[in-house]
Amino acid sequence: MVLFLSTVYNGQNYVAKLRQRPVTTAKGYKQTVQVFGNKPRAMLDIPEFIEEYNLWMCGVDIADQLRSYYNTNRVHRKTWKPLFSFLLDTVVGNSYMLSSYKQPPGERALRQDSHLQFCRDLRDALLHASIRPRQPKTSQKRKTMMEVTWLPVKEHQHVKLWRKQAFCSACARARRTTSTPHRAARKPLADLSENTTRKARSDSNGWKRPYRTPRTLYGCSVCRIPLCTRKECWAEHLAILNSKD
Repeated sequence: MVLFLSTVYNGQNYVAKLRQRPVTTAKGYKQTVQVFGNKPRAMLDIPEFIEEYNLWMCGVDIADQLRSYYNTNRVHRKTWKPLFSFLLDTVVGNSYMLSSYKQPPGERALRQDSHLQFCRDLRDALLHASIRPRQPKTSQKRKTMMEVTWLPVKEHQHVKLWRKQAFCSACARARRTTSTPHRAARKPLADLSENTTRKARSDSNGWKRPYRTPRTLYGCSVCRIPLCTRKECWAEHLAILNSKD
């Protein structure tokens, strides 16, 4: 701290301060008493950086005191988490010192202006700022094969449209099942559950997997109808487009 102050200040500026004469047992009394004489107090010119040091030398202790009140540090295995907690507590303490909650020296803070109330208001403000209004879920109905856009056939292209798979409209209309083999999550030779068979465990003989429409990422670029990569699906879509006179 002394090195920092001596770097910022040049030592040529002085401030007049009222100083008290030291006691007779103090070290260097014979030299200092010549300045005071018979006066118990006297206005003395002291270097500006010494005045700053005497005024703010307890600032570190006050910062440590504020951090100790509502400390966020916990036992962590990560080396950076204690450093983050230290910086967070320092920021909260400095914000309290600069806020209107801090009362002038000599005045007692009320309950609504205390350090605890400042932390509570800061918590509520941060939580309120992080609230996002919930967006209503928009369930888009799958387009059928007849919901086409009547444009020239050459403008319709079978391209990749979505990032999430959708059920193929042509397969759903023709009731075609998926050809992808089902990879069961159960153990081999294990009993089938009622949720899988939709029957009681005693009546699982002759069980057949439920019908499932194939899903795809592809579709018509103009009509926005999901169509899988089977040739018959795209052919059926072109047949509907060519059916218009």
